Amino acid sequence: MSRRTTLAALAAVTALALSACGGSSGGSSAEEPGGSAAADGAFPVTIPNAFGETTVDAQPERIVVIGYTEVDTLLALGVQPVAFQEFVTFPDAGVPGLGPWAEDLAGEAEMQVFPVSSPPGVEEVLALRPDLVVAVGSGIEQDEYDQLSAVVPVLARPEGSTAYLVDRDDATLAIGQALGKEDQAQELVDQVDQDFADARDANPDFAGKTVVVTLPATDGSGGYSAYVTGDTRVAFFEDLGFELTPGIADIDAEGGFFVTVSAEQVQLLDADLVVVLALDSVEETRSQLEADPVFATVPAVQAGRVIYTDPLSGGGAISYNDVLSVPFALDQLVPQIQDALGS
Repeated sequence: MSRRTTLAALAAVTALALSACGGSSGGSSAEEPGGSAAADGAFPVTIPNAFGETTVDAQPERIVVIGYTEVDTLLALGVQPVAFQEFVTFPDAGVPGLGPWAEDLAGEAEMQVFPVSSPPGVEEVLALRPDLVVAVGSGIEQDEYDQLSAVVPVLARPEGSTAYLVDRDDATLAIGQALGKEDQAQELVDQVDQDFADARDANPDFAGKTVVVTLPATDGSGGYSAYVTGDTRVAFFEDLGFELTPGIADIDAEGGFFVTVSAEQVQLLDADLVVVLALDSVEETRSQLEADPVFATVPAVQAGRVIYTDPLSGGGAISYNDVLSVPFALDQLVPQIQDALGS
């Protein structure tokens, strides 16, 4: 998902971007909880990242989000970006590009949405005259970072992290620091940690059970995709006390966030709980897999320890796995997990 562009294209918009950095209004502060001004003495702030360091001299007013889920965190902190990257398309969304857990915080001003099928290039980002680009959850690499950061501060993923796989707490706190709202970001992190703790306390039998998160492979191979350690979907279940099933945990994903399991390897999907993501329709996905004689040989499937998540809770909420989507996912999925495990 790299968004490459040339320095020649960058030059065409640099003058426009420079004229706006550091002071343009853009309706970025939402009148919602967490929408207070930055803490006194919060700026300037310098934040190390995987490609260098980000220095923000004053409270940003025009923020462009090119990471795939950070819009939720900004909204939770009471800040509305001028544009953001869509991650999942929600057909019935009240606010285009946002999950239902974020809609109430969207405010009145319109936000431009970069479709998931068409991420923006450098020139498109700079044409919006940002004074901060948030790219923590993006696939940005050094060359694109260099081009953007020559004009505007870019909050990229932390040192030592992998593209698209930044830890929820690390991402939240970095964004809070860049916005001068570090204390509020910590409160959001603490609340989500408490939500998970409450769910674990209410369901002690989740602890130590194995889980696999899978869906039918989309490449026509007849196999299956399974998410690996570090992916947001697996992390959600680990925060509930589960462990990734060893058959998948032992596969080297080579820096990716999922592996492909062939029909011959289907027993690697066995776990105490099998979670199937339905990206389009629960009914269609369930029908497809219930008619699949290979999938039916998995012991967990034979025992009925399978849940099928709908596009909102699975492809959406646990894929985002952020401070706004987690409570929604817990409400939706914990009862399904309890039923599947007979707890």
